[in-house]
Amino acid sequence: MTHARRQLGLVSVSFFAASGLGLLLLIVVARWLTPTENLHFQAVWALIFTFASVLGSVEQEVARQSTTATLEGRRTPVGAAQAVGLAAMASFVLLAGVLATPSGREVVHGSLSVLLLTLASLANFSMLILARGVLLGAHALRGYAALLVGEALARVAIIAGLVLLDVEAAVEWAVLATVAGSLVWVGALGRLARAVDWTGPRDEWRVVAGPVAALGIANGLSALVLTGFPAVTVAILGKSPDLAVLIAVITLSRAPLALMAPVQALTVPTVVRWSRSGDTHHLTRALEYIAGGTAAAALLGAAVGYAIGPWAVALVLGADYRPTPVMAALVAAATCVMAGALLQAAALVALRRYWTATTCWAAAIASAALVMIATPWGAEGRGLGGFTVASLVAFVATAVAVRRTVATAEGRDGRHPH
Repeated sequence: MTHARRQLGLVSVSFFAASGLGLLLLIVVARWLTPTENLHFQAVWALIFTFASVLGSVEQEVARQSTTATLEGRRTPVGAAQAVGLAAMASFVLLAGVLATPSGREVVHGSLSVLLLTLASLANFSMLILARGVLLGAHALRGYAALLVGEALARVAIIAGLVLLDVEAAVEWAVLATVAGSLVWVGALGRLARAVDWTGPRDEWRVVAGPVAALGIANGLSALVLTGFPAVTVAILGKSPDLAVLIAVITLSRAPLALMAPVQALTVPTVVRWSRSGDTHHLTRALEYIAGGTAAAALLGAAVGYAIGPWAVALVLGADYRPTPVMAALVAAATCVMAGALLQAAALVALRRYWTATTCWAAAIASAALVMIATPWGAEGRGLGGFTVASLVAFVATAVAVRRTVATAEGRDGRHPH
């Protein structure tokens, strides 16, 4: 087994372990809280991880700087920490603005403790993302994997402790467990102190702001389509009881996708190497595999979802959560389509088409909002329609954008795929 395969295997195992623990957390919370309380928790969960994704947009930049420094035999420049700090400050201002709106207050349900915990989550995620980016760039994949799994494991351990101690079920406790899990970055403090050149020269803030703004906007929009979709649905359609089952099913299906950042982080360097060497053949073939694999997975997911989805969801989340066969099929298929869109979006980032990626995600969330606002269906049908359309638009838009970028490069350089 080659070193590269061992690295991929380690990250893959960590990814699936963290995904499984994330699903377990959502299952335990869904059974612990009432359906109405769980709807509230899922909206807060979506808001927290939307901003976590915005902050996570700079992880690739931190990893890039860390990788360069490692290859040159020096410590990671403090500019990496500047990028995370700038993203954190911008996210804090934006989150405070969201929470000050009527829709934002609706998401936190007017709870001061939930509001404060949501704001505190930004500090946790900022340090966690800095630690992960530095470890990834330095090829310290064991430490990187430990942070991935440790974060999810800590959340499950906290919520399990609350349940076992017979603490009265409350949304505030579930949010506390979610936020506290990200404190695993404390275990990497020693590595951060040694790996980052804290006393070195600082970058000009305008230099730092360019990539942070481009990546932040793109990832923020993608987060609205991914983990933030329940919050978007509640903001547009309100907390209708008809949405409880749909949002529970969407949140459950989205949990693994929310943890695709490590896979994307490994995808980006590969595409960069292909691009710089002029090897468009591998990139073109990869796009074909993504398209074919996505179509096959979506069809299989729809069939399985239609056949056993209602029974499986009720078994996992409880009898209060039983989707229709059509809902289960569409959610499963749309989730598979979104997985393909995420890989194509990673290729756009690798090709430095940041604003193109932003446009693709903007089109996806705008199409979802249009469906939910303009269609005459009930709340559940509008939410399901928006979810499905957003996934399809994201996939098609990113596929077209990557292929156009590759074709433009071939035309400019006067070469053909080889």
